[in-house]
This record gives sequence, C-alpha cells and structure tokens, in this order.
Amino acid sequence: MKFTRTAAFAGLAAVMIALPAFAGTKDDVRDLQARMMRAEQALSAQSAATVRISELESQIQQLTGRIEELDYQLDQQNQRLDAISAVLAGDDMTAAGGFKRLDTDGLVGPNTRGPANGPVTLGPGDPIADQLSRAGEGSGTASAPSVVLPINPDAAYDYASSFLLSGDYPRAKAAFSLYGEAFPNHVRAADAKFRLGEIHLALGENADAAAVFLEHVQKYPNDGRAAEAHLKLGTAFARMEKQREACTIFKTMKSKFPNAASPVMQRADLEMARIDCN
Repeated sequence: MKFTRTAAFAGLAAVMIALPAFAGTKDDVRDLQARMMRAEQALSAQSAATVRISELESQIQQLTGRIEELDYQLDQQNQRLDAISAVLAGDDMTAAGGFKRLDTDGLVGPNTRGPANGPVTLGPGDPIADQLSRAGEGSGTASAPSVVLPINPDAAYDYASSFLLSGDYPRAKAAFSLYGEAFPNHVRAADAKFRLGEIHLALGENADAAAVFLEHVQKYPNDGRAAEAHLKLGTAFARMEKQREACTIFKTMKSKFPNAASPVMQRADLEMARIDCN
C-alpha cells in the first residue's frame, strides 16, 4: 500500500512538472497559427498589389499609345494647316487675286475643333442652312457611318440633303463627301462641296471646313456661290485664329467679286473688322 501511494505521488509530480511544458507548446502553436495567418494576409495583399500594378501598367501602356496617336494627329493637322497657309500666303496669290491650284488630297486628316458658331447664314429661305444653324458641337462626334448613294446624281443629292434636314450630320457629311467622288463633273457637284464645307463649319470642324472651301474656290471659280465660299473659307481661318490668312481671303474675295451680294460683302466687312484686318 505504501508503494502504491509512493508511485501515485511520483506520477502526479511528473504530470505537474510536464504541465508548464505542455502549456508552452500550446502557446507556440497559437503563435505559429497567428504568424501563418499574418503571412497569408500579407501574401494576399501582395497578390492584390501585383494585380493592381499590372492593371496600372496596362493603363499606362494604353495612355502612352493614345498620347502617341494624338501627337501624330497633331503633326498631321499642322501639316494640313501649313499646306493651306502656303497657298494663302501673299507670295502664292496670283496677280488677279486668285489662288494657285493645290491638290487637296493631302489635306484630309483629323479635325481641329473650334467654337461651334454655326455656318455663316446670309439670307432666309434656305432650309438646309437653317437646319445647319442649329447644329451643335456634339452633333458630329459619332463614328463615320455607312451610306449608300443612289445611282442617279439628283436622287443622290436629295438623299444627302435629307440627312441634313433630319439633323443627321455624320451621315450628311459622309453622303456629300461620297457625292463629290461619285459625281465630280455633275452640275450639283459644286453645291455638294459647298454643303460639305458648311457642315464642317457648323460643327466647329474648322480645318476640315477650310480644306473643303479651299477646294471649292479652286475647282469652281465661276460657281454662283464662289464669293460666299471665299467668305466661309476666311471665316474658318478666322475661327482657327489664323488672322493673316483670313484677312488675305477676305481681301481677295472683295477684289474678285466686287458685285457680290450685299449680305456677303457686309459679312466680310464684319469679319474683317472683328479680326482687325488692316
């Protein structure tokens, strides 16, 4: 019996001695679990940061590409304006006050946006001009639409005009542009070119308007709207703050068309006064 008690006390003593060690092991396990949890959280945060960095790098690449595209467009735009300005420079004017011939194919490019002041409306009774006067800056922002011209040139002109009257300026631009390509020698080709320039001018696409009206005054010098085309060409340059070129155009118009309609002459005088032509 004495031996049994002794053995029991010895066992109890061993357990009591082992308890602190066991408690330490549990604390170690808890500490290890906490460390593992923190490591997992850190790894998760690192993975999220890596994904975010990848997204930012992709956005930077896209922005870089867009900047390069805009730089190219700006360079092309400057080349267009330089080409037009060269034609309009004083030493490139003929003695009769006309323009030297210029191939305007190289002038096609991105738009230079300016104030959408609308077309130069010179008189009542033109429903298309009235419709254009209500055109806004946002009207021409849609991507180039698809249009199919009728085979008959008169029907094709009416087809293009219908888009103007309904306020569909992107299709009107496309249709009148195609008209010039499809029927370059038709009697209404000059008017189609004029309408195309009006659309650009109404939408604030001043560089495009300048290119179109320049082509108009060169290709159709005897057109009934030649004086007005000069006026609107000058207006496009004035809106681009190209004062010297605008003044040259206005003076040329008054010299070439001294008997132009009174509203045209009055508007030219108004524009010349506004930009201080000497």
